[in-house]
Amino acid sequence: MEAPRGWDDAAARSPWGHVLQSSAWAAVRERQGWRAEYVRIGDPLPVALVLWKDALGGQRIAYVPRGPIVGPGDSAGLLRALTRLAELARERRAVFLKVDPELETSFAAEPLRASGFVRSAQDIQPVLATLELDLAPDEDALLAALDKDTRWSVKQGPKRGVSVREVSDDTGLRAFYELYSLTGRRADFITRAPEYYQAVWRALIDARLATLRLAYVDDAPVAGAMTWRCGERTVYQTGATNDAARKSHAAYALLWECIIGAKREGAKRFDLGGIPTDVERKDDPMYGPYLFKRGFGGTLRRWVGAHDAAPRSLAYRAYLLAEPAYTAALRLAGRLRG
Repeated sequence: MEAPRGWDDAAARSPWGHVLQSSAWAAVRERQGWRAEYVRIGDPLPVALVLWKDALGGQRIAYVPRGPIVGPGDSAGLLRALTRLAELARERRAVFLKVDPELETSFAAEPLRASGFVRSAQDIQPVLATLELDLAPDEDALLAALDKDTRWSVKQGPKRGVSVREVSDDTGLRAFYELYSLTGRRADFITRAPEYYQAVWRALIDARLATLRLAYVDDAPVAGAMTWRCGERTVYQTGATNDAARKSHAAYALLWECIIGAKREGAKRFDLGGIPTDVERKDDPMYGPYLFKRGFGGTLRRWVGAHDAAPRSLAYRAYLLAEPAYTAALRLAGRLRG
């Protein structure tokens, strides 16, 4: 389905917009078997990109990735959007319709409850908490605000031969995938075939919604970072390193370049990406990345998490029982491929 005129200006580029509500993301998912529906609840906001798919014997499910999108502080608009989406689930006899907006619980919990959504047992997007930097200070002030050890590491990168470049060609995408695949094996998370990522990354870069930077030592890529432009935020979406990056402090120099690049491009805030919801939990797999990110500062934000409108309760419970086995099979396939 073709996006309505002005869709991306509202869904992706308005202040609380998100890449995963863009027409570029819809096209990516349609090539993977989903059906995109562009739902306008208001003009220009709220809006919601709804992705539909048949699963478990032809049962219909729907997902609104990181949506719906509303204007800043518009709780009435959020309630109106969620109510319309719950109605849509009933009209289409969906097993469920899932939303997972990047909104804090204090803002979104009551509209979700009032419109009939319940907390989901399945979070599609793994990020439920983040650190967010205010980019209003000048570059010198941002650097001075870093943790002392982090600031030292940022400055060490160039001294140890690290250079950072923005790349968008196929060679750069392949290099990033190699780093990402290595990181996946080290951290034990699911990775897909290179063609999947290259298609996604290419689509978002070409739509000017994503930026890829690689850090090099002696012309060899040792670290990579993909950032997304989501409304007035830039989001540190994906990072990857190899062993040489640790020795050269390349990851610190690279993330700093991402932050400064976002400021120069006019972003108001920099989202450092996923951290544990409980930052005291040292056994959380995100605790290591959190130690790295917290040195850059930022305010802790916790998202409300995925919620489902499930008009067919029996079918919904059956899906919840079957889905974990599917995810386990994906994880096993990723390990065998690795």
